[in-house]
Amino acid sequence: MAFPSSVLLPANARYYNFVEGKKNFNANYDITWSFSYYLPSSSIQAHNVYQLGFTTFLTSLSAPISSLPGQYLGDQDPEYILKTLDTETAGVLKTEGDVPILLESAVLSGMLVKVAFDSTGLYALTGNGGYNALTGAAERPGVGLESDCFREALVVRDFDHNVVANGALSSMSTSFSTLSTNTFRTLRFRYVNLGRKLHIDSRESDTTTYTLLTTINLNYNLDEKPNFGQDNIFVGFSLCTPISTGPLSNNAAYALSAGNFYLRNFHIEGHEDAVVETETIITPALSTVPNIPTTTVSNITA
Repeated sequence: MAFPSSVLLPANARYYNFVEGKKNFNANYDITWSFSYYLPSSSIQAHNVYQLGFTTFLTSLSAPISSLPGQYLGDQDPEYILKTLDTETAGVLKTEGDVPILLESAVLSGMLVKVAFDSTGLYALTGNGGYNALTGAAERPGVGLESDCFREALVVRDFDHNVVANGALSSMSTSFSTLSTNTFRTLRFRYVNLGRKLHIDSRESDTTTYTLLTTINLNYNLDEKPNFGQDNIFVGFSLCTPISTGPLSNNAAYALSAGNFYLRNFHIEGHEDAVVETETIITPALSTVPNIPTTTVSNITA
């Protein structure tokens, strides 16, 4: 697979992506999923420059397709997809104005929302330089490199590929400030209120109580989103290490993050039927006090 020029990885890079394709959910209902991971600090090489990122996402695709590693952390490259589909020429399909024609649903793997835990913060970068032929907008908006990428970051992208959250984990939690953990840590994601909010919780292995890490206001209107809302939503996961070997002024060196990364107990709950059940609630009529007119009588003596 040909990577875009912005993906620079060594031959021993490790990356993978999967979708739980056996369970599909209705996005008109709440979807909750969780998993536990273990990234021991002893397996991290050169801790101050180690690079690892993992993500979880809701998608309309039952299997990953041509997913990119590096700072894309499993997102698809729309230009690569169109090269694959184009059998007549070897180049990318473009308009008469020489603008690449990109697949709107392919940029983030048919994604509804994607949450990244990234030791470099590079997932928040503007990427790939392509433009949507229909809207003329940048296909992958993001932030600049110098000041807006955070080490040990949480980054969230929405259906429109916008970065809706980007910050250091330490600004959200005192106990969860780095990805490394010497015991299993559990992360829980609650997609609620018809896609308007996403709650992200975490808990350590010595407690059964979750702590709210952050709440993301997605403010979706699923009626306006094609291919979403029925029983066609799947949950996925991706990981990559390292993220980039390019000359980054704020991260000049790189290291494969981990000799070991463990993932377990991938669990999903949601509504698995295409039918949206509705119920009409009738409020009983309010009771009233009748307004009876009165007459004032004066000049009465005992």
